[in-house]
Amino acid sequence: MLLPLTAHAGDALRETALPDILDAELNYLLGFVGKNRLDPHRFDATRIGRLLDFVESPKDEARLYRAGERDGAASAYYQSDIRRSLDHLLRLTYSNDIPSVFTAPSTVRTERWTAVDAPGQKLPELWAEPADPDRLVVVTGMEHLVNSPDQHSGAYYEYDLYRTLILTRVHGRRLLVSLSSQTGESRVGRKGIIVGPDDNWDYLYTDQTGLNRMGLGWASTYMYDSQSVAFYLETDQPAPKTRFGVLKWIRAGWANLNVVNSGHIFSGLRRFGETFKRIAEHPRTDDTAALARGFREISRLPQPRLKRIAQDYLDGLRKRCEEVGLLADGDVQALFRDGRYLDTLSRNDMESILAIEYAKEILGKPHYVELSDAFAQVE
Repeated sequence: MLLPLTAHAGDALRETALPDILDAELNYLLGFVGKNRLDPHRFDATRIGRLLDFVESPKDEARLYRAGERDGAASAYYQSDIRRSLDHLLRLTYSNDIPSVFTAPSTVRTERWTAVDAPGQKLPELWAEPADPDRLVVVTGMEHLVNSPDQHSGAYYEYDLYRTLILTRVHGRRLLVSLSSQTGESRVGRKGIIVGPDDNWDYLYTDQTGLNRMGLGWASTYMYDSQSVAFYLETDQPAPKTRFGVLKWIRAGWANLNVVNSGHIFSGLRRFGETFKRIAEHPRTDDTAALARGFREISRLPQPRLKRIAQDYLDGLRKRCEEVGLLADGDVQALFRDGRYLDTLSRNDMESILAIEYAKEILGKPHYVELSDAFAQVE
């Protein structure tokens, strides 16, 4: 699960640096992801004991926890307790059939594994217990991500990530460690448009370079580098619960100047984390097998039928643009003219739109297409 750049902090939190020993343990973990990574099968959970203690410890909500910089990139930590078993979260977020955007509609446009170092280039069923429960389960590969428009600047970015997943046990409890490392500079930032309140997840994507911010429309911005370390740790409580904790580093800006600080990163992590928790805990995600069947139905839709549904969505989004006054903008008008925007959408884009629409539907948010037929099994 991979997280986008935001460009405003939004909170006056007191920054607190993690102890140096935790930086050393984070460096150990990040050695297992990237072009020249170590063999993840050699991972030793005893090497990150203090880091896991930190993840499990109570936090001061008035503090923003950050690690040391990595190659000039700032960082921030975010955590949340999700009232779901780790098994459920693995089925929901690492299925070959449930798109990643379904649990990250506030922060991701599209996200897909482009390479998996496993038979058939498919993610294994991480929730299936291995014959030896103490054996590490390791997945490595590559992921391609397009994030949602930044809340402040409107820019969105497209880039590739090295990925490593390590599933293990610590003191009898299962732990998933999810690692990512950006492969190189992102594609130049392009202008996106947030339609109405950000928490409605209504976004438009243009091919125009720059920022939707007064005086900075010209700026050619990039995500130069990003890395993340995420933990999903089962708790000891009788009721199912998983502690989700993530540290993220980002270096981004223009002219090779980094303009991202820890507050920006924390806002982006929270933008993702609060939405992820709401969707993961919702009763209509109880049956992940039924969700997978519904998304398989969408993946099998003939292209003409998929385009008609996407057009219904765009008709609704156009009306929403008119309601919030965006159609006064000539660039926005042009997007909807003569089916122009629909013609720019790939099949992956359209399927992602429907995944977001279903997430909006189950949470009772305004949405523009009904997916009850495809998801009849989970009604």
